[in-house]
Amino acid sequence: MIKKLPEINVLNDNNKNLKKLLLGRLRQLGDFSFTDDSWYCRKRHKDSLTKGSYTLTFYQVPDLYKVWVKYYALLCESSVSRTNKKCLNIAKLLKFIHAHYPGLSIDKINKQHVNAFEYELKLSDRSNNNKQFIYSSIQDFFSQLSNFSEMPNTIPTRNINPFRQESKKHDDKMIPENVVRKWDRAFKDESLNIPLEFRTLYWLLRSFPNRITEILSMERDCLKSFYSEYVIRIPTFKQNGGYDRGESKLIPVIYSGHGKYVIDLIKRLQLQTEQLATFPSSPEVNKEYLFVVQYWIFFNNSGDIGIRFDRRYKGKVTNWTGVKINRLLKQIAEILNILDDNNELIIPTTHQFRHNAVTDRQYVVGYTTEQIRRLTGHKNEAMTKYYTHQLIKQHKEIHLNISGLRSPKNSPCEFRGKILNLDNRTIQQLSKNPKRYLTWEANGKKGVGICSDISGCNPKGTPVHFECYACDWFVPKLEYYDDYKREYDYWQEIVERTSKDPQRVAHFENAVRNLSYLERIIAICENGIEQFKEAKLNHLEIKKHTKLYEWE
Repeated sequence: MIKKLPEINVLNDNNKNLKKLLLGRLRQLGDFSFTDDSWYCRKRHKDSLTKGSYTLTFYQVPDLYKVWVKYYALLCESSVSRTNKKCLNIAKLLKFIHAHYPGLSIDKINKQHVNAFEYELKLSDRSNNNKQFIYSSIQDFFSQLSNFSEMPNTIPTRNINPFRQESKKHDDKMIPENVVRKWDRAFKDESLNIPLEFRTLYWLLRSFPNRITEILSMERDCLKSFYSEYVIRIPTFKQNGGYDRGESKLIPVIYSGHGKYVIDLIKRLQLQTEQLATFPSSPEVNKEYLFVVQYWIFFNNSGDIGIRFDRRYKGKVTNWTGVKINRLLKQIAEILNILDDNNELIIPTTHQFRHNAVTDRQYVVGYTTEQIRRLTGHKNEAMTKYYTHQLIKQHKEIHLNISGLRSPKNSPCEFRGKILNLDNRTIQQLSKNPKRYLTWEANGKKGVGICSDISGCNPKGTPVHFECYACDWFVPKLEYYDDYKREYDYWQEIVERTSKDPQRVAHFENAVRNLSYLERIIAICENGIEQFKEAKLNHLEIKKHTKLYEWE
């Protein structure tokens, strides 16, 4: 007699494995149990948002269906906040079914039940966009859980969302130019009673297109300096879900003009925050953030800006949220009474400032479109080479303007003992013994340039020879024209290699700096070559010494 083998239920095995994998995600999120109706995802909480923004709640879901909404939450790839909104939307359908079809198990839910809910949703006074979001959440719920055998055999929702999303008016995102200029003047006016932390926040919003959550999550130690520039480190969190921790955006800022103004604000705020960090606070307050503030609001003090501290939290500090910032913007907008061309009061939001910063580059300290694209965190690589070229060109201009160097046409150069564009006294001095004034060695050759004023400097060269390249006393030697060009190509290759890597922004900036000075030196040489030609020196004599040069 053949013994009957036991049946193997593949579906049940798959269900068990999938549930086991999902339950394993719990410890990646926080310290809670699957049976809890409130999940605080502590391990995803890496920014300045409140605890509630990282909490999933299931109180609204009928008990009969609660376990499935929890499994869906573990499957969902959205941010914690958006996942919670989706779960609340799904709860609306399940509450409707529980009220009209009591005891109906989840596998029995069909198109008829969902259509009935859809009809009620159509009759409601919700916005069309809200209806669209509710229905898309329900679609996602049944789609994500379709691999479970306990779910309906066919997905009970429509393939196409019946609620068409209303198009957004992009013009509404922008603050009118004349309005934002008035705001800028107010926040540059040190006589106005605007606290340091709010003034700094405003200019970070205006100068760089970052989200308010990113700015409020900046750490106190967010500045790094190199040469005459700084790097501001700002964390970036993908708003529609994805990152468990923030990636750092490294934003280079020239310490000049408006860039210097923003850097100095941050430095002052760092000192203030260091003092406020000693104040008492709740355990949720992160005192490593740059924005550690007291509890205050704006009020209209007889037409002037007034500050009122909350007596309930006297002597205590907190971290700001985006909601709080928008309230403060509303308060100060009403006090300043800044009107548009139609005499209407404009109350801007932090997100509007982000959009303005993307398109309005007056305060982006010389940055070009490519740099703007990096600062926004967008991943589109279209036209990257063109934008990188524009970025390099802009930075070259910034470096040379800061140095205040003479134009190449008015700068000195030397060829076979003859020096152009220097005063006679210095020419006579150098002519006596030019070897004394040679700078450093490069490419195995001595004296790649001449120092026309060695007082207080090392005539044998400097360990960082770009200090000489950046000096007006440096005199290029035309016989080393090809060496300058080879050095230029070397730094050009470094620029191309580092331009797309935000972790190597310091290398990129340094390479652009070197390129800018080499480009100037090459221009000096080419101008000198032209001057030699115009002077109609003995052609054969020049050719004897420079037969390898193209300019001959």
